[in-house]
Amino acid sequence: MRTGLLVVAATGLFCGLTATPGYERPARENVSDPIALATQECWRTLKGKAQVEWYEHLRKIDETARAAAVMTSTVTSVVRCVTDATGSQEPDPSIWPIVDAFVKQRFRASET
Repeated sequence: MRTGLLVVAATGLFCGLTATPGYERPARENVSDPIALATQECWRTLKGKAQVEWYEHLRKIDETARAAAVMTSTVTSVVRCVTDATGSQEPDPSIWPIVDAFVKQRFRASET
């Protein structure tokens, strides 16, 4: 019994460490690492966690249109930041999908 529990716990820990969120898979497969890294850095720089808290508050008080605007604005801001961070003159089309997926995952919003 104890050995079985230990195996299950070890398997869960291993899977937890190796599981990759959905936004990271496309980032690794379709987008260069600098874009993925810049997305994460820009999220921290632009205080993405605070935006998520504001979004959740607006959803809680049934202000869904304002909540959606917060998420859209955050995506746009992160794209601008990533564009600057990667030294692009214009937003690389490959930046938009990865940032959009990343932000929606952080906001726990379903993709439409």
